[in-house]
Amino acid sequence: MTRTVKPYDERHTEFLDVAQRLFYSQGFDNTSVGEIVAAVGVAKGTFYHYFDSKSDLLSALVERVYAQQAAALEPLVADEGLSAPEKLERLFAAIGNWKAANRDFVLQTARIVYRDENALLRARMTAEATTMVAPLYARIIRQGVEEGAFDVAYPEETAEIVLQMGLGFSDAFARALLKGQGGEMLATLERRVAAYERSVERVLGAPAGSLTLMDVTQLRIWFM
Repeated sequence: MTRTVKPYDERHTEFLDVAQRLFYSQGFDNTSVGEIVAAVGVAKGTFYHYFDSKSDLLSALVERVYAQQAAALEPLVADEGLSAPEKLERLFAAIGNWKAANRDFVLQTARIVYRDENALLRARMTAEATTMVAPLYARIIRQGVEEGAFDVAYPEETAEIVLQMGLGFSDAFARALLKGQGGEMLATLERRVAAYERSVERVLGAPAGSLTLMDVTQLRIWFM
């Protein structure tokens, strides 16, 4: 039987497509490397030519998700008809809606990356989020400075600070959700939302109460 040899990028994409389908349908833990390579139609050695482990594959899949998110948000950031505060609010809403629409994948990913042994994977994902998303924040912040809505001297650095603050909230949210403490901690998380929004306003030099970045109603849906 003749083996089909595909270009590197094409085979890499095929691995990600298959893994995403299997992870979504049956979960990360219930999907073996053997199942992935069987679905792709290659030998197991080929898998390890592309990925060090199944966790490394997950990391690559998350990296692609971030890239897809950034591409999907590009038209919003480039929209000349929206003010900077409007763009920032809609950007947060779009990210929140995507997470809600992909709840199972988000939860499955969180269960893996928040294991103690996966601290390196979490750090890699944080770095990837910064690389992909922070430039979008920076463009909105620069526009806000030009409009007089924000008072920021260093848009790029400020964008990373705003993003890191958001990742800190996401970390607290995910840990509460995974521990089954959502109902008990919902009030605490709602206060964190308010604290995050007020903190972002101060970092951006925006008027108090001018930004609504997270829908508390949407937050509650995760704990129903």
